[in-house]
Amino acid sequence: MPYLGKWSGGFQVEKVRPGTAIADPKRNNLKGFLQLYATDHRYELHLDGEQFGLIARGTWSEENGRLSLTSNDVKIDDGGGEEARNPNRAWIDPKDLREAYSRPMGLRLSKDGQRLTGLIIDVGPLTGTHSFVREGFGR
Repeated sequence: MPYLGKWSGGFQVEKVRPGTAIADPKRNNLKGFLQLYATDHRYELHLDGEQFGLIARGTWSEENGRLSLTSNDVKIDDGGGEEARNPNRAWIDPKDLREAYSRPMGLRLSKDGQRLTGLIIDVGPLTGTHSFVREGFGR
């Protein structure tokens, strides 16, 4: 199965909604990994920002070279909430994260089988794509 295993990468911000007070959008990029399991076609997505961690779990399916992730659980560790955050570090509202990662997400496998690339999505005021590179086996 070309999809199984661990994929490192994350969410790359391409633009920010006009009028939003985000000076450096790239600081809002999220890094982590996607783990795809054969058992029950489960997945786990781990992403970290400057002041939070996110874990989304659910199931995946494949059709015509497209991978679809459907979440059934999204957990966010926001390090104590908005009151405890550092105003000098990038922050994404946990409500925006939960809303974005509770929706189905689509990814396409590259021809060489080493990359997964997502469609453009919005995470609150941020617009970007997901990209992951295969780790471990298959290289």
